[in-house]
Amino acid sequence: MYIKKSVLVVCSIVLVVAVAIGTVMLVNPFGVLNFEDFLKFRVGVAALDRFYYEKIEPEKLVDGALLGATYSTEDPYTVYMTKDEAESFMESVESDDYSGVGLYITPSEDGQGITVISALANSPAEEMGIVSGDKILEVDGESVNGKNLQQVANEMKGAEGTKVTLKILKKSTGKTADIVLKRAQIKRETVTSKMLDDKNAYIQITQFGVNTAHEFIEHFNTLVGDGMKRLVVDLRNNPGGYMEIAVEIADAFIDEGEIVYTMDKNGTKNSHLAKKGKTELPIVILINEGSASASEILVGALCDHNLAKTVGEKTFGKGVTQIPYELWDGSVIKITNSRYYTPKGVCIDHEGIVPDFEVKMSEEEYLNISESNLSNDRQLKKAVEILNSK
Repeated sequence: MYIKKSVLVVCSIVLVVAVAIGTVMLVNPFGVLNFEDFLKFRVGVAALDRFYYEKIEPEKLVDGALLGATYSTEDPYTVYMTKDEAESFMESVESDDYSGVGLYITPSEDGQGITVISALANSPAEEMGIVSGDKILEVDGESVNGKNLQQVANEMKGAEGTKVTLKILKKSTGKTADIVLKRAQIKRETVTSKMLDDKNAYIQITQFGVNTAHEFIEHFNTLVGDGMKRLVVDLRNNPGGYMEIAVEIADAFIDEGEIVYTMDKNGTKNSHLAKKGKTELPIVILINEGSASASEILVGALCDHNLAKTVGEKTFGKGVTQIPYELWDGSVIKITNSRYYTPKGVCIDHEGIVPDFEVKMSEEEYLNISESNLSNDRQLKKAVEILNSK
């Protein structure tokens, strides 16, 4: 018996709908969806599986659905990561070193490319002049659009000595350039320090890793023994890290009261309070566009408690926190779960912190700063000038 193709298609779709309805009656794993929404999802997936011209791997279908779900939030920090991507992400956050180019990145607000938060000191990226605000458009000739941060980060990693080409849109000129980087072992020593003279000391924090608070206290105590009376804290190009670590460092200086608090969508407030005891010391903090997240928490806390002044340029403006939600197969959804606020109730998300003393520096000036030679650092010179006036 001959059956028209159109009739066969209709029958297939009716069967799909019937199966979907039966499935919905049994279970709805998407609590956020009502019956009609879930039915639409199930029918759409079943139709795709039925009519797509090649075989669809179920794992890829689920991964794609979760990617789409996180993308629909329009929040650049809420992302889905496969098991491999999640393991790579945790390695980049927790390990002391890795092989790559040394870039901290964030999604671009305009949806085009990936924005550089900062380049790690002495990394291949810094040596080739990539700075905060530059955009990565391509990695080895492939567009980064449509990819999440971890995918792009993984593409830039690789064996030490191998090369990767990035198409960069320079913030300073508005022009694109292909930059070839030679991957290197990136060693993350998060705290360095030195005495600038017999009274003024300098501590640089490059990120807030798991051991940073311990490192900071060790350096601080050494500087006290060396005669420190006043302190410059350098948070320039520090992209952040663990909020708890920034809170721990701030607590060393704040006697009592709030260091930072978070607020979720239900209005639930979670305060991080200082313990008794503080360090009385004149402090100036160096900041710029690469100072983000946990850096801004430390800046906001010390400034709102009138314990520090700031010098440099406006900070990045990331005022939200994330939690990782691990699924049973090892994949992870990193979810923005709250906004954070400084002690005076300011959320700096998309706003940043404006310095008390603005001192702008060019890309070339930043690139000419080195740990061994701080003499050409105009922002640092201004900080010392302020300290010496106290």
